[in-house]
Amino acid sequence: MRVMLIQPPMFHLAINIAPNLGLAYIAAVLEQEGIEVQIVDAAADNLSYDKILERIRTFQPHLIGAGGQTPVSPRSLTIFQRTKQEVSPDIVTIAGGPHFTFTDRESLEEYPELDVVVRGEGEATISHLCRNIEAGKSLEDVAGITWRNKDGEIVRNADREPIADLDAIPFPAWHLFPVEKYHWVGNPVLAVSSSRGCPYRCPHCVTWKVHKGVRHRDPKKIVEEMMWVKKNFNHDTFFFQDDASFLVREQMEGFLDALEKCDEKLYWYYETREDVFLDYRDLWSRMKSNGMFKIVFGLETPDPEKRAIYGKKGFDNDSVVRMLDTLEKDLDVMVSIYLLFGLPEDTEESLAAILDYGKYLYPEHCSFIVGSMAVPFPGTEMFAGLKAKDMIRSYDWKEYGFGKSVIKTAVSEEMLQDVFKGFWVKTYARPKAMLKQVQFFFSGNRFRRSMAKQYIKMGIEIASDVEKTSGQKEATI
Repeated sequence: MRVMLIQPPMFHLAINIAPNLGLAYIAAVLEQEGIEVQIVDAAADNLSYDKILERIRTFQPHLIGAGGQTPVSPRSLTIFQRTKQEVSPDIVTIAGGPHFTFTDRESLEEYPELDVVVRGEGEATISHLCRNIEAGKSLEDVAGITWRNKDGEIVRNADREPIADLDAIPFPAWHLFPVEKYHWVGNPVLAVSSSRGCPYRCPHCVTWKVHKGVRHRDPKKIVEEMMWVKKNFNHDTFFFQDDASFLVREQMEGFLDALEKCDEKLYWYYETREDVFLDYRDLWSRMKSNGMFKIVFGLETPDPEKRAIYGKKGFDNDSVVRMLDTLEKDLDVMVSIYLLFGLPEDTEESLAAILDYGKYLYPEHCSFIVGSMAVPFPGTEMFAGLKAKDMIRSYDWKEYGFGKSVIKTAVSEEMLQDVFKGFWVKTYARPKAMLKQVQFFFSGNRFRRSMAKQYIKMGIEIASDVEKTSGQKEATI
């Protein structure tokens, strides 16, 4: 049996191209069972739909699978449509990922070219699905799918139990991917994971709903995988793809222990909560000395009332800034900050406060800062709540990026767009910010030097992506 897994086209990011770790795990499981797998990463290889179809015709798969986050999902559906119409109607089309998990029935209803939706974790489900298809058996016993039977009826099978032991999943099938294309500001990088699920129930996040419960990997196994990647693919730098990695102190300490015992120098970064990381203060130096070169915090907003809407507690700004300064100035660890705006409760004053906070933090207290619209992705508590109140202005999934507001707010949509564009321009196009990048050119930290070298390219690309994500400029595919 031949299976093709496809990463749909995305904005071609010259400063950061990341692999799809989920597809890499699924490919590894399928290969383990003797299935021939081909990966098409249309984002990394900058492929058009026509080029994707060329690869499908050449490989002649029995099954193709694609997914992606909400704004990318229409591109997967376009691939399915064109495959059925232009290649073969007999190719089985499968959609997966968080968006399709929570829009399974409506996606099948609206797109007859879509055959099956895999809900939640895909490894065991797609494996079972392939076995049944290859044997000519019904899909009635495949847990975790929603599908269209021979009578055209949409059937929603029972949920599949989460994979209990994440370390039982084989290492990602990176040999099928264009690993030489993946990088962060010019530094080769690959993805790794530490866990699945999240104990926090933030209303704007879907992770805790996709993954029932929280499961952690053995930290020794994580380091073993990283060493295996370095040996086989010559990548020594990693990002943890979990939305919130190492939330358990014992796992972080075990990870550091394993790194100290290995005979390789490995570099890594991850995203976490500021309250958790503050409790790891005594580990910061060990983290730095064992390869942590960057950390990402989702601060959302400094406003305690707005943070409560995001399901988070207020924070002491002085403590957070001291933490950022310790990381940036004492430990030479790069810090990235994410801020969100565009809630129904936002006012002109609150938007101005977020913009001012971003300018306050960057470049004095962090290396990079991102300002994005709040997006009510399907499946989140935010989406359900806003939909019930008729507070969503669009259900066109292409508009669900981080640069266009789909929430009805007290301020005008035009003002939100001005704030979004102004955030990037007013934060980065300042003499203070440019001077910081000049200083980074002479840094002993290779990651800071890389960012400085990419600064102009970043500015051009950010300006282009702001236009694309805000709907002013269509991305050509």
